[in-house]
Order: sequence, then structure tokens, then C-alpha cells
Amino acid sequence: MAPLGKRYAALLEVCLVTLLLTFVGWLRETYLSGIFLGFIFKTFMMLVALLAIILPRRSFRIYGFLPRSPRFTLKWSSVFIAAFILPTAVSIVMSAALGAAKPAGLSPLGIILNLVFYMVFVGLVEEAYFRGYVQSRLNEVFEKRWRRLVFKAWKVDYGVGLLLASVIFALMHIANYWNPITSRWEPAWWMPIHILGCFAFGCVAGALRETSDIYIPASLHGGIMTAYTFLSIYTSELILNVSLAISWFIFFYLLAIFFHESENPKPRAMTMDLERR
Repeated sequence: MAPLGKRYAALLEVCLVTLLLTFVGWLRETYLSGIFLGFIFKTFMMLVALLAIILPRRSFRIYGFLPRSPRFTLKWSSVFIAAFILPTAVSIVMSAALGAAKPAGLSPLGIILNLVFYMVFVGLVEEAYFRGYVQSRLNEVFEKRWRRLVFKAWKVDYGVGLLLASVIFALMHIANYWNPITSRWEPAWWMPIHILGCFAFGCVAGALRETSDIYIPASLHGGIMTAYTFLSIYTSELILNVSLAISWFIFFYLLAIFFHESENPKPRAMTMDLERR
């Protein structure tokens, strides 16, 4: 473990950068409006993450931007996306067949924009920042002292860095309810559940990151948000909850298999060598 001063410095760095992002988000909400501002803010978030790696000359591989095993990443990214998107598609089709679908009226362009926004500008960008930059930066100064995450089958080396990154990720979502610049404070009864859920998701996404790269948790994050968005647009609240419950059941069933396979992912070079033989 790094000296105490370096640990404090790393934690202060990620907190200050995250506060900067939050402040920019508050300013955007206060002074700007428009359909594409979400895209602009997420682009700014990605730029901040990249600069935080490039300027101090940190390694893109260590920070999770370069997959250790592209085949493993592609396989499990696709699996986790499918775990949420396929039940969503089935639920929407069944709702339409039963005459229970909402008349959302999204244009083809609207569907594409939503897909791109939630898969890339939410899933990829937020995971690049929180699990790529924040968690990796904290991992540089906090050792990975634990081996099991909740269940015995969930074997992953992690430490305080994962937990702190999850806390920061959860606390940033308070901005959904609070903007001190406009004096907006809109708490709801589900706010504590939302914040705790963000922390729990951060721990799961962080564990995926520890065993792979940023792209697998990004696929999970994007798949969840895409599924929730289209279910809320096209179906009832009951169908939405049932569909997401099925998706989460499938995901947690697959998670033990993922952790088992992640213990020995084959690097690209090794895989190609084996294929030649």
C-alpha cells in the first residue's frame, strides 16, 4: 500500500475532478437547455477522463481502456447486453400484441438517438470515468486485500479503491435531486434507494472492471439504461418491473460463470498461438 500522503493525494484528486464535473453539470442545467446537451456533457466527461490519464502519462492498459483479452471482452459484453435487451424486446413485442403498449410515437431517429446515448454516452462514458479513471487511480494507492465479493463464487481481487469509487459514483447521483445554483431540492421517497442502488451497482461494475476492462461494465451499464428507457416508453410499470427482474435474475446467474472464466482469460497473443497449433 502506498504511503498515507499518496493515498490522500489520490483521493483528493478524484474528488476534486468529480466535483468539477458535478459543478459543470449544475451550470449546464442552470443556463443551457436543449436535446443534445446530454451528449455534450457526457463528451466533456470522457474528455476529462482521457486527460486525467494522458497528462500524467498513465497507462491506458492499466486504466482499463485496452482489453487484455479482446475475445473475452467481446463475448461477455455481448452476453450482458443480451441479458437485458432480449427480455426488453420480448416484453415490448408482447405488450404490442396484447394491445397494452403505450403509443410512444418515437421516430426511427429517436430510437437510434436513445440507443446511442444510453449505450455509448451513458454506459461507456460513465464507466470510462468511474471504473476507468477513478477506480484505477485509487487502486494505485490502495492494495487489493480482499478476494471474495459477497458470495463464494464471486472471486475477484479488489480493495478500498473499488468501494471508494462506488461511493463517489453513488454520491454524484445526488445531483439528480439537488442543484445549489438554482436552489433546486427535489427529494423523493425513493432517493435513498436510488443512491444505495447506485453504490451496489458500482460495486458490481467495479468487480467486472477488476477482472477485465471498462468495456464489460460499460456494456452492462448501457444495457440496463437502454432496457429501462425503452420499457418505460413502451410498456406499463408492471411489465417494466417484471422484465427487469427477469434480466437481473439472468445476469446474476451468469455472473458466477463470468468470474470463473475471468480467472484465466486467454490473452490475444496466446489465443492466436493456440489456434495455429
